Amino acid sequence: MKIGSLIKFHRTKQGLTQQTLADGICSVPHLSKIENNSKEANEETIRLLLERLNIDLQDVEKLEGEIKLLLRRFVDEMYYLEMDQLEKTYNELITKDELIPFTDQLYLYELYKARYYLLIHKADKAEKQLKWLTVHKQNFSQLEKHLHTYISALALAIRGKVEDAEEQLSYLIENALMSPEMIGEINYNFSVLKSSLNQYGPSIYYGKNALQQFKEDFNFIRIVQVQMLLAVNYSRALMFNEALEIYQHLIRNTMLLNKKEYLPSIYHNMGDMYHMIDKYDMAGEYFSKAMELLPKTSELYLLSLHNKGISEMENKNYVKSKSSFELLNSVSRQIQNTHYQLFSQFYLIKVSGKIDEAMKYLETKILPYTNKKTELKESHKHFSQLLADYFKEKGQFDKALHLLD
Repeated sequence: MKIGSLIKFHRTKQGLTQQTLADGICSVPHLSKIENNSKEANEETIRLLLERLNIDLQDVEKLEGEIKLLLRRFVDEMYYLEMDQLEKTYNELITKDELIPFTDQLYLYELYKARYYLLIHKADKAEKQLKWLTVHKQNFSQLEKHLHTYISALALAIRGKVEDAEEQLSYLIENALMSPEMIGEINYNFSVLKSSLNQYGPSIYYGKNALQQFKEDFNFIRIVQVQMLLAVNYSRALMFNEALEIYQHLIRNTMLLNKKEYLPSIYHNMGDMYHMIDKYDMAGEYFSKAMELLPKTSELYLLSLHNKGISEMENKNYVKSKSSFELLNSVSRQIQNTHYQLFSQFYLIKVSGKIDEAMKYLETKILPYTNKKTELKESHKHFSQLLADYFKEKGQFDKALHLLD
């Protein structure tokens, strides 16, 4: 505990001058040096100053111990994703905001707050926190510097600066600069990053590293998360037997852990996998399973319904496909979701056999819209390829090349 800073805090809070506090105990210059933490005072002087401020030294020492324990619990709850308890611990720490700056835990506390904000999807608060931390970076310990690098990398990834985030996470992993549990978490996030770059082999490699650490720590929720990531990447790497084996474990694990909220994503991803191997009936079945567990207003419900309609169309079940896209169009209009309105309208035209009209709609309505939306980059790429293939079939190679460029 920085006792001098604490004395100054309570003196100013009580409206006392240095002269008033020091009177009969020590000189004003001596008190000034104590308050600036530039002079070690003897225990008796400190005791008398605290006594005049009505502060018990034992209470001060006890408080510092409480703050250390709270912060450790805060970190553990983030690692094990104990979200309900995590919020309570955060609120408890906030009540000690005034006193934490006088302890050695200040920068760790502020760093873990930034990490917490990212975890609960409050990116703006995390950015503000990281700006403050960057200003004070010269005062960090080596551990705090590594932690700052890690949290900054997560923030960069969220902002779409994937290459910068990749460089920072790679540096931490290659140099083994963090504790084992943090290395597990960093490997997981690096796996997510590699997956977003369509680097499925590296994503699987780092995902397996993370999985090993999470198993050693009995971190069951993160085990489920990394298994979901591995299953998706096995599918994309065309390793379908490996993906299916993990999906079977995932369904069992979510039931055992009573984490049924993961099931819609699992079922949706299984639908995607079966679609990739042309098992369209199975794909539609799993998309339907996902939809049954989701509210109609959710993005995943709309995506599952969209993909179900495509699987039915690929299976030449045009009646079912039309019904799916009509439902998608109706729901997306009700909740004013523009891109699914556009997508469903395109497929409704296409499934009715009006290919030329559908491609005109794609060219004039969908592509101008998706081109403006960063979050629809993959959809824009997909629809551009569809239209380019159409132009190739028509012998309009210049138009096809223009689209692909």
